[in-house]
Amino acid sequence: MKRTHRKLQSLALAALCCWPAIALSANQAVTIHVEGMTCSLCVTAINKALRSLPEVQRAKTSLTRNEAVVVVPEGYATAHLLSAIEETGYKGVIRSVQATDE
Repeated sequence: MKRTHRKLQSLALAALCCWPAIALSANQAVTIHVEGMTCSLCVTAINKALRSLPEVQRAKTSLTRNEAVVVVPEGYATAHLLSAIEETGYKGVIRSVQATDE
């Protein structure tokens, strides 16, 4: 019984020690206007390029809105996102960067 109690105390202490690091790791949603998309294959190419980047947690491109919304860690260099889009043959312009809970 004492062993189990000590293990629980150790786990609780470890969780408390890690809490500040977890609380500080915030994400941001980057909205990018994408020029030149004309079909669903364009959307697929851009999504694939963005999702292949390290630390990209989510990327969703919309043909009707001509934009991509990418969730990355706070402070992520948005130039990497624009470069990935340009490598697919399209031009991207950052519209907004907002903190998100995702």
